[in-house]
Amino acid sequence: MFAEDDFMYNRRLPGDWSDKLTPFQQLLIIKSLRENLLFPIVRNVVSKDLGEMFVESPPFDLAGCFADSKNTTPIIFILSAGADPTDYLLKLAMEHDYLERLHFISLGQGQGPKASKLVQIGRDSGDWVCLQNCHLAASWMPTLENLQEQQDPDAIDENYRLWLTSMPSAFFPVPVLQSGIKVTNEPPKGLKANLGRTFADISTEIYEACSKAREFKKLLFGLAFFHAVILERRKFGPIGWNIPYEWMDSDFQVSREQVNMYLTSQSGVPWVTLNYIIAEVNYGGRVTDDKDVRLISAILSRYFNPGILEDGYKLSPLENYYAPNEGTVEEVRDFIKGLPMDESPLVFGFHPNALITAQNNEAKKFLDTIISVQPRLSSGGAGMSQEDIVAGMASEFLERLPQPMNPKQAHPKTYEATPDGGIVSLGVFHGQELDRFNVLVGGIKASLILLDKAIKGLVVMSAVMEDMFNCFIDQKLPGNWTSIAYPCLKPLNSWMADFILRMQFMNNWLTQAAPKSFWLPCFYFPQGFMTASMQVHARSTKIPIDTLAFFSEITTCTDERVCDVPQQGVNLHGLIIQGGGWDVPKAILAESDKDVLFVMMPVVWLNPTLQQDLPDKTKGRYSCPLYKTSERKGTLSTTGHSTNFICYLTLGTDMDDLGHWIRRGIAMLCMLDY
Repeated sequence: MFAEDDFMYNRRLPGDWSDKLTPFQQLLIIKSLRENLLFPIVRNVVSKDLGEMFVESPPFDLAGCFADSKNTTPIIFILSAGADPTDYLLKLAMEHDYLERLHFISLGQGQGPKASKLVQIGRDSGDWVCLQNCHLAASWMPTLENLQEQQDPDAIDENYRLWLTSMPSAFFPVPVLQSGIKVTNEPPKGLKANLGRTFADISTEIYEACSKAREFKKLLFGLAFFHAVILERRKFGPIGWNIPYEWMDSDFQVSREQVNMYLTSQSGVPWVTLNYIIAEVNYGGRVTDDKDVRLISAILSRYFNPGILEDGYKLSPLENYYAPNEGTVEEVRDFIKGLPMDESPLVFGFHPNALITAQNNEAKKFLDTIISVQPRLSSGGAGMSQEDIVAGMASEFLERLPQPMNPKQAHPKTYEATPDGGIVSLGVFHGQELDRFNVLVGGIKASLILLDKAIKGLVVMSAVMEDMFNCFIDQKLPGNWTSIAYPCLKPLNSWMADFILRMQFMNNWLTQAAPKSFWLPCFYFPQGFMTASMQVHARSTKIPIDTLAFFSEITTCTDERVCDVPQQGVNLHGLIIQGGGWDVPKAILAESDKDVLFVMMPVVWLNPTLQQDLPDKTKGRYSCPLYKTSERKGTLSTTGHSTNFICYLTLGTDMDDLGHWIRRGIAMLCMLDY
């Protein structure tokens, strides 16, 4: 089916695609094909027809690159996330008895003159010089180009070598790039390949270095498994990590040495120390999101516990994955070769449904790549032109667009006065939200009218209007709307329908007073709603607000229209759980049903509770993060709140191991992406 001259080998596109796309467009599509949607299919076919050697990552052969080089040829490491060539270079220098003659300098501000001097010394003495992170020294790159262009081969020691490391950068000098040997060492894809590369780099001396051989070998495999798992979880998107971190081989190597050190220096195995040092210091030093800190600790605890010292202890629910019995490093490598090529999501702590999420993410990336290279041309013939399509959408949106809300039509209880002459806190919050929605309505209406005129040629098609035009074609929210809208990842048509529903809810609250249950996803600033609700309770009970906190109780009511109004606190609805299911009668977390990625939660009662009583109430319950969108990650806004994370809601569970739900990536969302 796939010959050796297909894109898997020569990076060629099938059929007549190459005749219709520019080289840059072809590169984008090939990258998406190889890394995302079609790679698993192609890999299986190639593996079956040609053998696994054609789909497995080859070992990093730096010695071969060195043999092909000469004193005037720079060797350029193209850096990628999760791969660090430094150790390979040190190992090569050691093999050539050049360890003391290998000089490193990390480029950056003020390092240019030092680098120039080091290069000249290396040329005269025959030493090796490694200039790291060239992409961080854009202003010095012309100097590097001159150094290489003006070099005299006869005046350079034949043993001299120049090593350069750089991320892909537009500032890197093209002549140096063309004359050098380009090397890249991308982290292998898949758990098996990652484990294989890790143990390929572990020598017998390292493997047998610890006096507590059994404990060290078991923990070393657990550490390698942990390293592979946290890297592979990134392909599952936000359900894997809120932020895709770039862990390096150096994180593993430092952790490996610390495991050896602690085992050697202490009588037993310091489990608490090892879990903290590895998860929250070595690897956790790169983790910036507090939810990810909690997750990485939960993942490591699955492998770093007394159970791993027992033969046959399972590192996942599947039978294939366990720490092999004590033996040689070659036996471990053979064990890894016998692992499955395609891993189930269960290996990474997910429910099998997570594979659907990963595939959806890959398909979206692939389609986004296709859209990004699509020509912006009007269709001819009898079909509608893009101008007609956008004009029709703009006209339809204008007809459906709600009118701005009028505070003069408010129900008496909506902005009810307090005894001190102010407005009840929830009324203040509603007024703030009303203003935001009215600004959005006005902005949408004005831009739609202007876009229609621009299409007709009555006004100039500005850059803003052109971006809006293209977004309508691609079914994306225009940038001029995004700046005044609430966070949302829905496509344009779905966004408009969702916006109309939000306006209806806010208008009903305005004209009919507060509802039995509040649609939390409707609001721009949900944290403000919770604060206002807490103020209402604090004022009615005369309890200081800074001593209160919300305790979330999930009711059995699935229809917010018939739920009971609580005597204290508020009801919420519209929340969606991702990564797990919900047992309504028992009011506890449950495993997801097959092929069900999202579950609508029943009405949630936020019950104001004294903070001192909260630990007893939340003990044994899962702290579930609540986000506005499925993207999960957010930034710190000027209000001191995250732009995406709202709060933790505690959920009941019948499992003692709360880490199980953390590894599942369970969270609640305010809205879906469609």
